[in-house]
This record gives sequence, structure tokens and C-alpha cells, in this order.
Amino acid sequence: MSTTSLRCLVLGCDPSGESHSLLTLLEPAEGLLRCLIRTRRGKDATLPDLFDEGEVILERAKDGGMRFARDYRLLTRRAGVARDHRTLERACRLAAMIRKNPPPPESAEVCYRIALESFDAMAARPRADCAYFKSLWLMLKDGGWGVHEQWYTRLGARQGYAAAILTQPLDAQSTDEETVATLATDLERWAAGEAHFILP
Repeated sequence: MSTTSLRCLVLGCDPSGESHSLLTLLEPAEGLLRCLIRTRRGKDATLPDLFDEGEVILERAKDGGMRFARDYRLLTRRAGVARDHRTLERACRLAAMIRKNPPPPESAEVCYRIALESFDAMAARPRADCAYFKSLWLMLKDGGWGVHEQWYTRLGARQGYAAAILTQPLDAQSTDEETVATLATDLERWAAGEAHFILP
């Protein structure tokens, strides 16, 4: 069996049978990939958790089937994402958005950077709602969709709110949560209609 070492973000960790979990990982070169990892391991073993950045040693069976993670080394754990329900909810929605809309190979590196910076911000700073909105905007923009020309320019009086969210640091955000949520929902609907995104 061949092995590969990859640095990844954990976007999903779901039980698979009695002794394995199915990991959904985002990797800068390959984009989205899935593998199985054994959950019953030694006492000192660190199991992957959602939003982790880690290094996995992957094995691929000779028949080219499902990959298996032979080893996992934790690099960064973002425990701060779970500090409150709203932050966790926004982070989970971003992870689900990427899982359902995998970046093409040419966009994988940028998508990885956006996700990494977004999860870092959500774990350590306020206004996860604004971080999510910025992330979705950047993913659409990087994907070549006319999000500025076709969505932003049609906001009318709401342009000022969108501009403030996109340009202000998270620590300085002043737009109320209801307005951010409305804009995020509107942007998601545009992404579904125009960019054919699948919404979580």
C-alpha cells in the first residue's frame, strides 16, 4: 500500500461502524477528501475533532478504494469555536457549506486559507456571524462568480451594511446580528440560484 502525508482541516467526523470514523478533510492541493480512521486506538492517541488542523498519514488500498488514515497528528485544536452555541453554529455551517460545495483543484488552496483564517477568527474573536458572511463572500469571489456586480450592487440601501461587515475587523463590527443574518441568508440564496451552491 502507498502512503501519503497531508496537512488538512477537519470538516467532518462521523461514526462509521463500531471502530471507525469517516473523516471529511480539506487539503490545500487535493481539496476535499474522505478517509476512515480507527477510533479505538492507544491511550495516548489523539483523535481528530471538528475544525482541527492536523497531519494525516493516508493509505490507499491497491484496488483504489476508500483511503484509511494510519496516523493522525494534531497541529491546532480550535476549542474556542465551541465557547457558545452561536459561534459553533456559524462554524458548523461554514464547514457544511464547503463539504457540500467542494472547491475545484485550482481553488483548493485559497479555500483552505479562507477556512483556516475563518475558523481561527471564530475560535478567538467575537462576531462569528460576520466571519461567516466574509468567508462565503470570499469563496464566491474566488470562484469567479460576480458576487459584487450581481449581488452587492443590487442591495440598494443595504450596501452600506454589507460594506461595513466586509471591511471592518471582527473586533470593530457594529452591524446588528439580525442585519448580518438577513444579509447572509440573502447571499446564500444568491449563491444557490446563481452559483448553483447546495445549501446545508
